[in-house]
Formats: sequence, structure tokens, C-alpha cells
Amino acid sequence: MRIYIIILISVLCVVGISAQNSADSVRSDIVLRTYVEAEEVPLNREVVYHVELRWKGDLNRYQISKLNEPQLTNLVLRGSGSSNRDTGTMAIKQFTFYLRPLEMGMAYIDGAKLTYTDTGTNTESSLLSSRIGVKIKEPLPEPGDSDLFSVLMYVFIGILAIATAFLFIYRYQTRKNAELEKLQHENLETIEEKYLRLLKETIHLKKENIKDCMADLVHLIVGYLGEQFNLPAGNLTSKDMIDLLKDKDLGTEHLERLEDFLIRADLIKFAGEPVTESDFHRYYDTIELILENQRIKRLKEEDK
Repeated sequence: MRIYIIILISVLCVVGISAQNSADSVRSDIVLRTYVEAEEVPLNREVVYHVELRWKGDLNRYQISKLNEPQLTNLVLRGSGSSNRDTGTMAIKQFTFYLRPLEMGMAYIDGAKLTYTDTGTNTESSLLSSRIGVKIKEPLPEPGDSDLFSVLMYVFIGILAIATAFLFIYRYQTRKNAELEKLQHENLETIEEKYLRLLKETIHLKKENIKDCMADLVHLIVGYLGEQFNLPAGNLTSKDMIDLLKDKDLGTEHLERLEDFLIRADLIKFAGEPVTESDFHRYYDTIELILENQRIKRLKEEDK
């Protein structure tokens, strides 16, 4: 007798556990099933909740007299609908609820309670489903949002391209104007102004090799004298150049300073005579003074 009691208790426990884990509620030959179409739903989408009844036989055998609206947590009811199907062997009645999430996190749908009448026996019964949880996650980008982003991106790229083109045109025009202005200035400047500019732009003291600086200084003044006074082409000695310049309008003082500079430059170049930094500065000032005085003299002659 004790063995039969133990077996009966075990069977009842298994049945109770099975009933607890099932999402469906069964009464007689009618089955209640509740489910959601997705267990994870974005915040800007809907939770679709179905309450479904199934039984074998005629679709009109059971009449639904009452279905309470589901009790909701973190959800709000937007709308509902129902449908009937008869597969020939199985009758199906379905109720669908469209639920809108309120915020991210967990949402819950309490068990649906349904009351129905068996038309064959004229008896009324009810069924209760289990609770369902749904995870509400981050919203998905809306189609309009992505289109707007694409439009803004294209607008930004277009503006950037136009700005780049304008910048390129501006820089090109600025450079062209500067080159034109420089060319006009060079065309208007006198010979003395040209060589004064070259003196400042190209002759710079190099302490490690002052002799080269002296040679550059000689090359510049010889170029000016040849262009200004139409001296014959060829390698003239310093003495020959001074002799040719004596009857030119250079001035006795400038001619003496120039002669001293050219003779000293020959000694540095050919005899290896040393030259100091102060020597270079003195000769640089001499050449600058000659060019500046010739420039002033030309301006006075043009004013006449």
C-alpha cells in the first residue's frame, strides 16, 4: 500500500512541474497558446502579442464570451484584431494585440484570461495563460533619418568641393597677380634699382667662405658696369676696366673706391690674400653706395 502511495505522489509532482513550465493552458480538448513574434524588440517598433485557441472539430463548437485585455508593464496597447481558421481537422481562433514600448529595458505581458462556452454541453469555462517577458532594446534608425543623413553628407561634400575650388582659384589668381606685379615692377625699375635688389637678395655673408662672397660681389658690380656703360664683352682685367670707366660719369671718389675693391678682389682670388668679415662688409657698403648714388643721379636727370 505504501508503494502505491509513493508512486501516486511522484506522478502528481511530475504533472505539476509539467504544467508549470508550459506556456499553454489546456482544458478538455481546447488549447490556449500565447506568444510574441519577437523576444527582443527595438524601442521604435511594436511588440506583436498573439492569443490563440485550438481545438479539434467544428469552428463553432466553442464561443468566446470574454477575453480580458492583457495587463502590461512598460507597454501600451495600440490596437488589436482577431481571425478564425478551419484547417479541416483543427479549428483556430486567434486574437492579436499590437503593443508600443515605453522605454528600454524589460517589458511584461501578464497572463491572458479567456472565458468560453462549449455549445455542445452549454457549459462555461475559463483558461489562463502564463506571463511573457520581452526585452526592449535601442531604437533602429528610421528610413527617413538615414536619407536625411545621406543628403546632409552629400551637401557637406558639395560645399567642401566648392570651397576647395574657390580656394584653388583664389590662390592661383593671387599668385598670378603677384607674378604680374613683380614683372611690371621689374620692367619699371631702373638698372641701379635692379642691381640693388640683386645685391640684397643674392649677396649674403657666409662666414665659412668669405672669399666666395667677395667673388659674388665682384660678379654683381662688373655686371652692372658692363650693362650701364656698355663695356666690351670679354674678360677684362681690373686695370682695363678702371681705364674704360675714367671717361664715364661715375665720379672720382666712386672710381677710386671701385679700383681699390677690384684690386683687392684680384689679390684675394689669385694671390690667396686673406679677407676678414669686416673687409667684406666694407666692400659691400662700397658697392651699395655706388649703386645708390647712380640711382639718385638717374632720378635727377629724369626730373629735368
